[in-house]
Amino acid sequence: MRMPSTRLYWRMALYIGAALVAFVVLSLASVWFVAAGELENYTATKHSGLAREAARVLGEGGRPELVRWLDREAAIPHDVTVYVLDAQSVDIRGQPLPRLYADFVRRSVVGPAEDPDGRYRPVRLAPQLVGPQGELYTFLVLPNRITLAGNALTTVGLLAVAILVIATVAWWIARSVGRPVGELQRVVRELASGQTDARVPPEIAARGDELGSLAADFNRMAEQISGLLASRSRLMGELSHELRSPLARLQAALALVAHRGSVGAGEVQRIEAEIGRMDRVIGDLLKFSRLDAATPVQRRLVRLDELLQALVRDEELEAGSRGCRLELLATPGPPVVGDPELLRTATENVLRNAIRYAPPGSAVLIEVLRDAEWQRVRISDRGPGVPAPFLERIFDPYVRVPDGSEGTGLGLAIARRVAEAHGGKVGASLRDGGGLQVELQLPAVRVA
Repeated sequence: MRMPSTRLYWRMALYIGAALVAFVVLSLASVWFVAAGELENYTATKHSGLAREAARVLGEGGRPELVRWLDREAAIPHDVTVYVLDAQSVDIRGQPLPRLYADFVRRSVVGPAEDPDGRYRPVRLAPQLVGPQGELYTFLVLPNRITLAGNALTTVGLLAVAILVIATVAWWIARSVGRPVGELQRVVRELASGQTDARVPPEIAARGDELGSLAADFNRMAEQISGLLASRSRLMGELSHELRSPLARLQAALALVAHRGSVGAGEVQRIEAEIGRMDRVIGDLLKFSRLDAATPVQRRLVRLDELLQALVRDEELEAGSRGCRLELLATPGPPVVGDPELLRTATENVLRNAIRYAPPGSAVLIEVLRDAEWQRVRISDRGPGVPAPFLERIFDPYVRVPDGSEGTGLGLAIARRVAEAHGGKVGASLRDGGGLQVELQLPAVRVA
């Protein structure tokens, strides 16, 4: 059987183990303080000279004198009882033996009549007194409040200790487990009711066990949901702006055409540009929605050098129209496993973004770097770059760099979704000497 190895399991095991140790320690302490006091006089009486004095009185005055001495002169503590039993286990003063002791005393204390010719004498648990005519009596001392079933006060003490330990551990577990679970339930209800700022308290999320990990994961999930809802709100604003502006310009161009009665080359070119802009916005939105829906990706062997060569050929015209050039440094190498169309979309979005901001006369560098774990596509430009706080945020949907007027805000977000769908990642950094470099990392194919 495999033992659990979670931190919460070990915490519960520690609580229960501590409870057991505390119960044992407190139980031993209660037995010591209660039973030790009860047995002190019993032990002192049993090992005192009281039995020898009783034997002397019996030998000098016989059984009546011993009865009188026990009733009037013997120094017997109040919490013990002295029995002097004859051969039939009957006390000479008529004191009845406790029922729990009766059979035990007959078998192990007084015992059956001894064979005078026998050579074996069994061990007796109490001293014997010899009368004037040789009759035998057993001198038995018993504690008053301790029986074979135990001591009532000790039992009550053990019960009190058990209740105290159970209540303490129950409170401890409720505080350590019940409170975090209750907080999680409360925050889940708040989030379900639309309070997107609901979070689990930091002291619970900082715990080192599974409940702390669950709380931290929930807070991250809440952050993502809140960001997603905010992104949806921004989407409506961005789409209304991105689509309304081309539509307004199309309406103006059509109105001009209607006024002139003919369509000139300039109006046609302007209409085509605005339609193309609308097509890019809608296309990016559809691509991002496809990835956001977690559509399964195809798994094929893809050579990055061949994919990038084809992409560079297709984008050289746009790069030339902006006055920059493309430089590809990609030697043939092992393939990666992925969806060719999605990988092309991701690298195309990054490359077109670099071309868009590359200054005239500069070069956009496309490299393929390989090691045992990753194959990396690095695209670098000499553009204005982005402020450091935006190096991570530019991969979020609908996020635009201040003063950046071009783009739909979805290109780099699509690149990140594609990388994550392939088990990779994407990141950006500022380039030495100015500019931005974006690196797409994909897992290398491991050949057994």
